[in-house]
Amino acid sequence: MHSNEKKKKTGFARLLELSGRKKRKLIAACMLAVLSSAARMVPFFTIYGIVAMLISAHLDVRSVPQDRIMFLAAVTLVAVLIYGVCAYLSSALVHTAAYDIIFELRIKLMEKLAKIPSGFFSGTTQGAIKKIVSDDTEQIEVFVAHHICDIAAAVAMPVFTLLYLFIMDWRLALVTLVPIVISLCLLGVCLAKPDKAALQVEMHDAQEAMHGTIVEYIHGMSVIKVFNRTLQAFERYERDLNGFVNAVTKTAKANKKPMGAYYAFFGAQLMFLVPASLLIIPTAKSYIDFLPVVFLFFLVGGGLKEPLEDMMTMVISTGSITEGIKRIDHILYQEEIGEEGQGNPREYDVTFENVTFSYTEGTNAVENVSFHLPQGTITGLVGPSGGGKSTIAQLLLRFYETKAGSIRIGGVDIKEIPPSRLTGIVSYVFQDSFLFHDTVENNIRMGDKKSSKEKVIQAAKNAGIHDVIMALPKGYDTVIGEKNAYLSGGEKQRIAIARVFLKDTPIVILDEATAYADAENEAKIQAAFAGLAKNKTVLIIAHRLKTVEKANRILVMNKGELVGADTHEKLLTECAMYKDMVSANERRDKWTIKTGGVA
Repeated sequence: MHSNEKKKKTGFARLLELSGRKKRKLIAACMLAVLSSAARMVPFFTIYGIVAMLISAHLDVRSVPQDRIMFLAAVTLVAVLIYGVCAYLSSALVHTAAYDIIFELRIKLMEKLAKIPSGFFSGTTQGAIKKIVSDDTEQIEVFVAHHICDIAAAVAMPVFTLLYLFIMDWRLALVTLVPIVISLCLLGVCLAKPDKAALQVEMHDAQEAMHGTIVEYIHGMSVIKVFNRTLQAFERYERDLNGFVNAVTKTAKANKKPMGAYYAFFGAQLMFLVPASLLIIPTAKSYIDFLPVVFLFFLVGGGLKEPLEDMMTMVISTGSITEGIKRIDHILYQEEIGEEGQGNPREYDVTFENVTFSYTEGTNAVENVSFHLPQGTITGLVGPSGGGKSTIAQLLLRFYETKAGSIRIGGVDIKEIPPSRLTGIVSYVFQDSFLFHDTVENNIRMGDKKSSKEKVIQAAKNAGIHDVIMALPKGYDTVIGEKNAYLSGGEKQRIAIARVFLKDTPIVILDEATAYADAENEAKIQAAFAGLAKNKTVLIIAHRLKTVEKANRILVMNKGELVGADTHEKLLTECAMYKDMVSANERRDKWTIKTGGVA
């Protein structure tokens, strides 16, 4: 992956790198935020000017120059208008940039998820991915939309204010800084401790576990209801929910003392200014000149708390944001299935040569498997559950990368075929067909977005599902799942087969495609298979051996090894496992219920 070739940024630098995609807008927004903050401070200084004039006139309002009062009032009005306009424009710019950034980042994440091996998803829950794509990216939007400009303003305004205060009286300015310096030191000591970073990791892990369990709980609701399992009885949900609460509580308790001291000192400017002013006033050259200065420090010194507190709050929250960015980058930096290959097979036979693969270290799901699927033939793939059948099919589509050996199509190693080209060669009908919450037509069009409506209808007819579709409320425009427009398991399978008909690839994999079908639907699906298989290389995974007994060849898998490969008739005499499977199928077909027992 090209992004891995560069030195990867982390933490706040990575946060700024992600935010910098809309650099010009953000710079303009920050400049406007600084200008609005400066304008916001102007009324404090105009008030100081009016108070100074009043005190100089010994509080005789009639002796105060009215033109100067009007001038200061006009300056205040202009400053308020500048503040309002700049704040609005800054907010508009930065929010536009933030929405663009989060949109691009989420698109990038979804594109990345489509390019990485499927093995990544077997070790990651749906809830964890949802949290990364939704919640963690949302934190970046919050940072960009609110924190970047706030940081710029929170830095600029105190700097300008403190410079002005030092010009007015350096002694009171130093006193104003004392509580700020103490609070920053306390915060720095708190954040620098390694256990604080570990707490952030623990909190994110607990939140991901909670999200994963919530998704699983919702998906398994029908099972929970059938077995009358209450929310409390679903122990893992309760445990993960309590785990997240405990992680948050633990983090809060670990930070309560240093953060309490931080907040106590941070807002204590007046506590330091009052005694300092009382000590300095007797030494002042002019009481009348010094009193407005003290008033200014009381007015402005206490006001420093707000921008600095905003900045510190952002610094504190950055720890949680950067932990979320680590998890975003965990996806973005995943190694992709390479697109650099130039392989373009002209023939479509399939060869597995000494293929070995494992999901986890130490246990091979497929071990040293070799076979050949000639073009234009139908091959059955059978064996007990866990034997490696679905793994074989998924390896052909490069859902996973082989540990050893090679897989070739038309003599070309699939690692040399770009994934976009490979998926144009191989179609896969999954055991559990997934339909999107969309129209029937668009669900079929997953096979080929560019096909005409006529081709979509023909594909549905070939799959034996056209009549069912026409009986739906809006035919092909019916949104599946809306207004009681539901399909049975067998009907969903035929929609999936219609996709494959529309895609019209030379290699087709059917993984237990009749698993959820009743007898009538199974017959229709079998008829659809017959039309689909013409002149194609077809691999059919089946538990019902009658589905594949007429195949050109049958492969028998057991515990990841190929234990037999021949026709149905020869396997009955040469492969003990296959013979036992056929016998078991026959016994199952003869199983009946009679009065008083089972025969």
